[in-house]
Amino acid sequence: MTSALAPAPDAYLVVAEVIHGPHLAPRIGDGLYCSAECAEHGVRELVGKLIEEEGGSGFVLPHDGRMIGCAVTRGSRMWSVQILASRELPTV
Repeated sequence: MTSALAPAPDAYLVVAEVIHGPHLAPRIGDGLYCSAECAEHGVRELVGKLIEEEGGSGFVLPHDGRMIGCAVTRGSRMWSVQILASRELPTV
C-alpha cells in the first residue's frame, strides 16, 4: 500500500514592524500558531505589549481574512502587527 506524502502545514507567527517613526528592529510575538485564526490571539497580545512598554494606543481589526493590529506609541512610532505564514517570511 502506498501513502501519499502531503506537504507540512504552515506555522504562523506574529510580527510587528515600525512603519513610521524612529526605526527599531522587528518584534516577533511569543510562539508559533497552527493557523491564522489561532494567531489572532498573538496579534492582540503583541499590540498590548507594545502599548504597555511604550505607552500610546492601538487597535486590532480584520483585513483580507486575517487580523492585523496597529499601535501608535508615545515614542512617535507606528507599528504594524500582522500574521505571517512561515512561507511568507523573507529569506536571508
